[in-house]
Amino acid sequence: MLITGIKITLILLVATSITSLCLGTIIVIMRISRINILRFLGTLYVEIFRNIPGLFWILFFYFVFPELLPQSWGDKLNGYIHYPVIAGILGLTVDNASYVSDILRSGRLSIPHAQREVAMSSGLSRLQQYLHVLLPQMFRATLPPLGTRMVHNFKNTSLCMAISASELTWATQQIESLTFRGIEATSIATLFYICLASVMVAVIILLEKFLKIDVSSLKQSKA
Repeated sequence: MLITGIKITLILLVATSITSLCLGTIIVIMRISRINILRFLGTLYVEIFRNIPGLFWILFFYFVFPELLPQSWGDKLNGYIHYPVIAGILGLTVDNASYVSDILRSGRLSIPHAQREVAMSSGLSRLQQYLHVLLPQMFRATLPPLGTRMVHNFKNTSLCMAISASELTWATQQIESLTFRGIEATSIATLFYICLASVMVAVIILLEKFLKIDVSSLKQSKA
């Protein structure tokens, strides 16, 4: 049961890290867009999802979302054995993406405006400006806080136990209730969380060194 819990936790971590990074990137592009409606919608998204607990969105996608769909679709989702995991991925994604968007936006503010003007004068399209000039620098400048946010997102996977997604914390509780060996199960789960979080932090530090990111210089450029 613990092995299954570890697998589901890793699935939640990888899936939500990728989807929230993609969604957060889209949201930040909307927030810094020159089109007023896009900028408004991006800001509204962040204000809504950032100020409501992530657990709420997990519960929303599990209990409420199927009821908003046509009945046949909702019944299929409710009857799908892996839907708790899907609902957890959706809830964690929309929650984490709002924070990712904020972090990336701070990275955009650290890029000198002259670079955007040079990119425009060189004939790059708006899409090319983002792909080749803005986004690479935004990700590089915000790697440390982005990494920290992903570690926090990893810990938030334990919230999915509220909808009976068979992740590690849920599996630990099940072992406790069935075998009364909660101490052993909790110790293993704790060790797993510590080890994986430490590995994630180590990878982030290695990336910082590889990309030669000077955190102090980033702070000075923002100031």
